[in-house]
Amino acid sequence: MPVTPVVAPSVVTPGLYLSVNLLAGSQSTGAGNRRIAILASKSASGNLTNDTERRTITSADDASTAFGPGTLGHLAAKIIFNKWPAAPVDVVSPAPGATLATLAVTAAGAPTSASVADVDVCGRTSQVTWEVGESPTQFAAKIIAWLNGLNDDLPVTSAAGAAGVLNINSKVNGNIGNDIIVEMKLRAQTGTETLTGATTPTKLAGGTTDPDLTTALTALVGRTYRYIIPCLSNTDAANVLASNNIKKTRTHINLYNTGLDARLQQQVVGYTGTVASAIASTPHTNSGGNDGTGEMILCIGGRSMPAEFAAWEAVGRAYATSLDPAANRIGELCEWLYGSHDVVADKPTAAESEQAIGGGVSLVSYNAQDAMFLVRAVTMHSQTTTGGADRRLLDTQNVDAVYDIAEDLQTALPQEFPNSKITADSDNPTDPLPPRTVTPRDIKAFIVSRMFTWAKLGVVDRTKLQTAVDAGDFIVEINSTDASQVDIVVPASILPPLAKMGVQVNRVPA
Repeated sequence: MPVTPVVAPSVVTPGLYLSVNLLAGSQSTGAGNRRIAILASKSASGNLTNDTERRTITSADDASTAFGPGTLGHLAAKIIFNKWPAAPVDVVSPAPGATLATLAVTAAGAPTSASVADVDVCGRTSQVTWEVGESPTQFAAKIIAWLNGLNDDLPVTSAAGAAGVLNINSKVNGNIGNDIIVEMKLRAQTGTETLTGATTPTKLAGGTTDPDLTTALTALVGRTYRYIIPCLSNTDAANVLASNNIKKTRTHINLYNTGLDARLQQQVVGYTGTVASAIASTPHTNSGGNDGTGEMILCIGGRSMPAEFAAWEAVGRAYATSLDPAANRIGELCEWLYGSHDVVADKPTAAESEQAIGGGVSLVSYNAQDAMFLVRAVTMHSQTTTGGADRRLLDTQNVDAVYDIAEDLQTALPQEFPNSKITADSDNPTDPLPPRTVTPRDIKAFIVSRMFTWAKLGVVDRTKLQTAVDAGDFIVEINSTDASQVDIVVPASILPPLAKMGVQVNRVPA
């Protein structure tokens, strides 16, 4: 690159003229943008303005103020900041659904000796004792006090109804409340006492409609988010109609992912339904599936809300790839999340694992200690246009790493060749170029060098990179119509994760 003189040639006073540029050259390769956006409807206590306000938050407390304590946006933010306290996060609140989901649990009768109830709401548990002499209403009040005491950690409120009745209400209107799972049961009956309404895992009911993210997504325009987390209901995520919010988020992402100031963005959606319904959604064209910029993470029967799983996955990717853009997260333990009530029944079988991962669904399972772990993080892209299996974009790290490389070139190329002029490659490359003039050969050399740096970092496959260089697959050429435009093609083969080992052990005869 031509040297910019420190002292103008017209200066006549002798001496050494010095300049130090601490930021000379282009920036080193490394992690790109990792900003996260949370789209979640607020409760009545949240102070966000629906659909139009985008706010930067720096803590879970900020999210509590914005969305209201215990709402999905707050719970998602808690997980994000637990994992990565320095995470860059913006929040937007779409207008909520129509009606509230509710559940009534009823205590009746009386114990003859102290009776204990196991209470479980969204995986948060307690043991509440029904003492001899306490009325059903007094006992119900103890459960109500415990529930409301977890205001920052539960998406519900509770209040007394008729004698012995405790009413549980979702904090936010809409289908999202129907995903809240409650179980309250007595360990043993000592007298005539009963606790009915949720003796087995029971979901709240009566929540209707989902928010429309269309307007809320426009509030994100102007800033790039590596991960957008739409806090959706299971009903919304599994909806295969064109109106669902996975489709709307995908449309928003695709609108801005090319051209000047391209925003390379992705969405992460959580789901706690069945493998079959998750697979039905991810490859479906109308639902916004079969898309490399989207990921659905599934925990079958998970007690945590779907948005909590989405937040865990998004920040897990953001944090891991900030250290290694091609990080292998297979087997990563799921912290701060609550799995199924019935691990045995809801642990994915080998067949379900193949179906889910092959169908574009990231899957959560359980180890021998019943701890949840990520089986494999995959994109929603799983099919060809004719419905055949397509594994070209299986692992999410393919997208993360390619986006980092693209963002790096988006920044580095203008820094390396500022205010330059372009001329064709010379037949004699030793001929000196005029000041601030470069050739396609110069640009190509810089890009290839940059790609080998990514290979040294363990992101790009060095062997395939060298093959691409030797084959002339790197293309840098002056546009035949516009001589001021340079067209560039950069092949990038990302190193795959070590996912499997096939071991055969042969007994050797003595």
